[in-house]
Amino acid sequence: MKTVSFTTSQFVTIEYELASPVYRAVASFLDVIFLCIYFMIAGYFINMNLFDLDSNSMQNRLSVMTIFLVRLPWFLYSPIIEYLTNGRSLGKLIMGIRVVKSSGETAGFREYFTRWIFRVVDIWVGGFGFLALLVSGTTEKRQRIGDIMADTVVIKVKDTQMYGLKDVLSIKNSDNHVPTYPNAIRFTDEDMLLIKNTILRVQRFPNQVNKDFAIELAHETAHLMGLPETPPKKMEFLKTVLQDYVVLTR
Repeated sequence: MKTVSFTTSQFVTIEYELASPVYRAVASFLDVIFLCIYFMIAGYFINMNLFDLDSNSMQNRLSVMTIFLVRLPWFLYSPIIEYLTNGRSLGKLIMGIRVVKSSGETAGFREYFTRWIFRVVDIWVGGFGFLALLVSGTTEKRQRIGDIMADTVVIKVKDTQMYGLKDVLSIKNSDNHVPTYPNAIRFTDEDMLLIKNTILRVQRFPNQVNKDFAIELAHETAHLMGLPETPPKKMEFLKTVLQDYVVLTR
């Protein structure tokens, strides 16, 4: 499993798994399917609007509608939708992957446009995607040529093993559990999801990056609750805060 690390403005390093070439290929295939469905709908709309027109009017309207409803969406789908959704086309959204800068920042239109321009080389000239699969499968950051030129990477942002809100709510509200930290009630469900997912990542990937993030999160949690110092057992502390929150709010 290849990963990439980003350092936040608070000097906390966060690690993400890089999207595999297979994930990226499936996402692209899904995008093609969505485009085909769109073109079928657009074709039906065009035919309905050309009904009962004379030949000259039909030709003029056909040209205009073809440009705006077919050609432009075909050419500009990728950069426009990725720009509007912060690096996620419909296919990428389903596969849980996203385009970001190599620095971890959100990419801009220039990066998305550069990636799109080099699709001609990566996909169409390079044997219908073979070159893109070959390059992304062999480079250190799993970048195709378009990614290298745009200085972007594709990361996985959806982990099938990540906990959701239902997992937080499913923690047993034990009658004999006495909350250790009553101030845990000040947090939100989103805060608890962050704690829960951090615990999970440390358990699954006990590398130094994830441990350092958990320690930083424990310090910040203790600070927000007004504790004079962070308990020495950081992971146990985070688990206790999570349990206390559920017992106090449910």
